[in-house]
Amino acid sequence: MNKEKTKNMKKIFIVLATLLFTVSAFAQQDLLMTQQFFSRINKNPAGIGNFEQIDAFLLGRFQWVDIKDSPKSGIFNVQTFKTDLNSGFGFTMSYDDIGPAKGSFNPKAVYAYVLRLREDMVLSMGIGAGVQYAYFDASKYTPEDITEITEDHDFINDRESGVHPDVDFGVEFSNPKYMFGVSGTHLLKYESTTTQSALHINAYGRYFWDLSETFVLAPALAYTWHEKIAVAEINAILFYKNFLWGGLTYHPDMFKKFGTNPIAFMVGAEYKNFRIGYTFDYNFGNVSKLSGSAHELMLSYSVQTKKTKVPYERFE
Repeated sequence: MNKEKTKNMKKIFIVLATLLFTVSAFAQQDLLMTQQFFSRINKNPAGIGNFEQIDAFLLGRFQWVDIKDSPKSGIFNVQTFKTDLNSGFGFTMSYDDIGPAKGSFNPKAVYAYVLRLREDMVLSMGIGAGVQYAYFDASKYTPEDITEITEDHDFINDRESGVHPDVDFGVEFSNPKYMFGVSGTHLLKYESTTTQSALHINAYGRYFWDLSETFVLAPALAYTWHEKIAVAEINAILFYKNFLWGGLTYHPDMFKKFGTNPIAFMVGAEYKNFRIGYTFDYNFGNVSKLSGSAHELMLSYSVQTKKTKVPYERFE
């Protein structure tokens, strides 16, 4: 890639970042991550589990990796469950940096109460509360060439930021074979120069099919909706001996007439209390040349804090 082409790509990227800021000022969009089924409390506070362990989960997404200041997103979840209280407690923090100028943080505390409907069946109801902080700061961008400022007269150097309260609510029904959940995130409406809240409706279902003693297939369907975006996710993961897994995910944006059609390939492994996963996400839709590919890396660690009888344990 020559110097002139690199310069042009950076200018295009600044324009895209500005456009994305303009869109997000009307409706803040939740992160769309491929490996979210492994830890869900940032999307549904009810998905907090039912046995006593401390689980820490970190998921990072990197897009347009060959361009400086390319978009980066991350989720950190930590959660635990107390059997004597029938309650789960957690904390979630999501971070979204779409480039050199626009970013947001969304920390929330999470609580869920779990009803044992049967010996192997639970219904969880959860709430999350925190804040959403968003900023727009074009001065964070370091130009490679001074002409990007002297010749591009529309280059913006102002900084704006805002903090707003944020509340989520959700329910999840599960047993050893299947799981269903629905949630609403960003329930409080607000508007500022940096962002505007938008109610997100999330719904999902997953089934665990025992193919043999060593293989389990877990197909899943998820749907996320808000005013500007409707994304469906068709997902299937094959687990081997509760140790290795691989799968595919397809999640098009239906509001845009399937203009974006990302398909993701994932692999992962668990060793003792550690879990690691990798996803390569490629967009073959109408904007594939613009959106390019993305990489996701997932790390988690869990430790059981107390030996108690639980409705069920499931590798997921």
